[in-house]
Amino acid sequence: MKRPNWTPPSTLEEALVIARELASNPDSLVLYRHHGLENARYGRGFAFLHTISTEDGETDGYVLVSTTAYGSGLLSMAGRTIDSEIAEHLARAEHSNRHIPDSELSTAHRVALEAYDSGRTRIDELPRRAALDAETADYAEFVLIHLRRSPNREATGRNILAHNDFLMERPVADRRYTQPCPHCKQPSIYQQRYPRAVCGHCHDRATDSAGRQVTGFNTHLSGGMIAYFADTVESPDGSPMEECVEVTQTGVCFIDGHPATMQEAHFGGIVVEMTVGDRGSRRWFRWGR
Repeated sequence: MKRPNWTPPSTLEEALVIARELASNPDSLVLYRHHGLENARYGRGFAFLHTISTEDGETDGYVLVSTTAYGSGLLSMAGRTIDSEIAEHLARAEHSNRHIPDSELSTAHRVALEAYDSGRTRIDELPRRAALDAETADYAEFVLIHLRRSPNREATGRNILAHNDFLMERPVADRRYTQPCPHCKQPSIYQQRYPRAVCGHCHDRATDSAGRQVTGFNTHLSGGMIAYFADTVESPDGSPMEECVEVTQTGVCFIDGHPATMQEAHFGGIVVEMTVGDRGSRRWFRWGR
């Protein structure tokens, strides 16, 4: 299955373009009319049926393209129908757009929402921080970090909470949720395995030894890391990404001229950590010698 260039479709024609990219047999695509899906308040979209060739022969498959997501799969499992797939999709869309009443919010959630909706970057900037115990402030900071990471900058804090059920969980007693970034000292998600991991803001500013911004990706599911120059990722003109061989091969990068490491994380993803014994400048590093 190919991954389409995602632009939320507003018409059947746009959805069909995406469905053809997803379908293993595009010529067999047939529109499945569904009034509820095509007129839904949330998750509106279009469904298609198509034929999928497997080792056991041909079977029925589906593609569902909505204004919020896309997906495809087989309908050969017991009890699976295109209607049941659509029903689950619409239920998830309604759940993700639900109103969260005050009664479902803990003190930490209220503080995080206050900070987010007022444009604060950390809980310590709020006047009421002094009245919070350490555990409540720590979890509120954790929630605020995730709210600020949301790609939907126009969403309210409650909208983001509704889309992320894990943020609505109550904090676990005696669990640590945040740690200070070793570079900028801003709060970051706590990682016991990576005590020198930088925050998201510093992570996004990593460069090679020449000062050109780089970003890392996993090469495959079982591990591996490759670094690309950030200005070639998702280039508007569709040009290919350019690998930063220096960082790929050495794992050495820099943040504001200070040495750091970029590597694959234990359970996937990429982690950037400040180097122990930082000499304070990129001048000590000599690529290719």
